[in-house]
Amino acid sequence: MNKLTYLFFTLLGFALFGCTQRNPEESSKHLKSGVEFQNKGKLDDAMKEYSAAIEIDKKNQTAWYQRGVLHISRNDLQKGIQDLSEAIDISPDSARFYDARGFAYITLNDNGKAMEDYEKAVEKDPKNAVYVNRRGYVYALLKDYTTAIKDYSKAIEINPKYEDAYSNRGFSYLSLSKFENCANDFTKAIELNPNRAVYYNTRGYAYANLKRMFDALPDYDKAIALDSNLGDAYVNRGYIFLNTDQFNFALQDFDKAIKLGLQNAPNYNARGFAFQNLKKFTEAINDYTKSIELDPNFTDAYVNRGFSYFNSLDKPNALKDWKTAVGQKPALDSSLKSYIEKASK
Repeated sequence: MNKLTYLFFTLLGFALFGCTQRNPEESSKHLKSGVEFQNKGKLDDAMKEYSAAIEIDKKNQTAWYQRGVLHISRNDLQKGIQDLSEAIDISPDSARFYDARGFAYITLNDNGKAMEDYEKAVEKDPKNAVYVNRRGYVYALLKDYTTAIKDYSKAIEINPKYEDAYSNRGFSYLSLSKFENCANDFTKAIELNPNRAVYYNTRGYAYANLKRMFDALPDYDKAIALDSNLGDAYVNRGYIFLNTDQFNFALQDFDKAIKLGLQNAPNYNARGFAFQNLKKFTEAINDYTKSIELDPNFTDAYVNRGFSYFNSLDKPNALKDWKTAVGQKPALDSSLKSYIEKASK
């Protein structure tokens, strides 16, 4: 081997050897710089620094983690999962890595993989209320509300002031129609954070289902005061007004909900019912018609529109609507029979 060839291979060997070297100290500097950029909202610069940290030291699990979380925050979920998987391969005992990847899987509606990650997170750090609560949330997404409640209760046992665990458990109780438990949990959540409109709205809904209308009403009022764009609160309060014969107030609430975008068949039907009870039959018929257009199988709208037609002395259309309603729900025949006979004359 001549000197030139030897020098070439020596330099090549040095280059290859140099490429495999880690420089943890230099990598950490880039990582620190990336965190500083991210805290300042300079996300592109942060991404470059995390990538530089990884390039210098492929074993820098925190850099993989930070870049993965940044990808997820920018809705680049697959890249985020890839980076977090690298972090987990390097450090398989870090609960927070599983937690972050589990969140990405939840966002992708891959609840099976999310559950695997939260099982791992809880296994690695069983006293962390956040991970237990989030595993409960995945159980709830899988509609296993009973197991979800157990996790939420465990999270509360670990941290009795954990607001999210109370609200999450309250929603699971709601899904199981355990309205008293639901109301109790949202009462606690409200004590911990009195500024969340959704807490008052949900507790109001639980009260309404417990027939505690006069407890529900101030909760809906408070929810709307905190968030004037919370359409569900207007809908829920509107039903309280309908059930207490306050039709003008009901009309206002359903009108507001519809204007906020809740343009579904039940809401048009409910507003139509308010119009009907205010003897504004033309407006009622228009709303019932809209309800039927949105859902041709919404029987209540046919029944109600039939009464508005009947009260407008339009018997043929009343008869047609009531017959359609009975066709959809034969059990209505007995309650509508006398009206169908009157409309037939």
